[in-house]
Amino acid sequence: MSKQAMDAKGRWVVLDTTQDGMSLLAVGGENHPGISPRNWLDERTRTVLLDKLRTVLTSGQAYEGIVRYGASEFAVVANPVASPDGKQVVGAYGVFEHLGRPLPTAPLLGTWQWRVHKQTGKNVGEDSSLWDANLFKIYGIDPATVESKRGPAGEWLAKLISTKDRDTIKLVIDSGISVNNRSRHLLSYEIVYGYGSPNPGKKQIAMSARAYDDPEYPEAIMLRGFSREVDSPTKVVTPGLSPVSAGLVAEALFALAADRAFAAIDMQQEVTFRTSNRWSDFGLLPDFEGNLAALAHPEDKFGFERHLAEASAGRVGPESSTRVRLRTTADRWQEFAVAVAPIGTDGGHSRYLMLSLVPVGKGS
Repeated sequence: MSKQAMDAKGRWVVLDTTQDGMSLLAVGGENHPGISPRNWLDERTRTVLLDKLRTVLTSGQAYEGIVRYGASEFAVVANPVASPDGKQVVGAYGVFEHLGRPLPTAPLLGTWQWRVHKQTGKNVGEDSSLWDANLFKIYGIDPATVESKRGPAGEWLAKLISTKDRDTIKLVIDSGISVNNRSRHLLSYEIVYGYGSPNPGKKQIAMSARAYDDPEYPEAIMLRGFSREVDSPTKVVTPGLSPVSAGLVAEALFALAADRAFAAIDMQQEVTFRTSNRWSDFGLLPDFEGNLAALAHPEDKFGFERHLAEASAGRVGPESSTRVRLRTTADRWQEFAVAVAPIGTDGGHSRYLMLSLVPVGKGS
């Protein structure tokens, strides 16, 4: 990203706070990885809006008024982003525009806090997890369906984060609790919007989070932050953390699956780019990197290729398995029951597929 002073007139600016001061997360629809607002915003934006946002971060009091710059007057709005308990300002957002012109719709920023034990990572206190009203809106959850004012902390990871991001977020959060370095961390992940409703959907979320001391619970840390909806994944910034690789979660699953082998394939390049440890145990070619369909029995090859194409197009899922005979290292045919799942999608189409292969019978 080349350094170019940004004019934020007519666009909402979103800031969070770090140990070193405030940092820039968004200007309108443009997302930024916590860069210096003073170095990246133009002089007019700094004079008209940034100074007001700095005051808001310190005082916690919203500002709405008129600021003169040169011969022009601007309507300015600057709001704090406060934690659910009101004890900590975790960010600020504001906008300025020529007098008489309409202001754009403000971004929806939802705040949360979570108190956890420093050693065990377990919730501490009756108010261990709190969400504000905006965060419930972001997730499409009716607060009346959740016990008291508490956010659904127990459901947040297991049900409200999409499966594809769940392992990564879990491991990053656990690492953050363990390291407890008070640094600001930026995460981005996909959520299930409207969980439990007849028509749940998906949203991409960006989160800014920090750890704070809690004088009432010296054995715990208070994690506070805010979340917002974004159009696409934003940059993940986790200074000082060394979370377990999410890829190791898949490796552990593969190792436990003694009755099957796994393979990840690239449909576009027609290559196999990953196989599990059990792959060669079933007589399949070790370190195989070619077109998996090329190993199929001539009588099965067309049907196997068609099934993979249907899975890639999103027309069949893992529940629709197929059978195919594959050539083994003993130059024999072994029949496998094959289930296929997409690895990510783009407009309903998946370039990458994960295959589960279970041997059938004894081969021939």
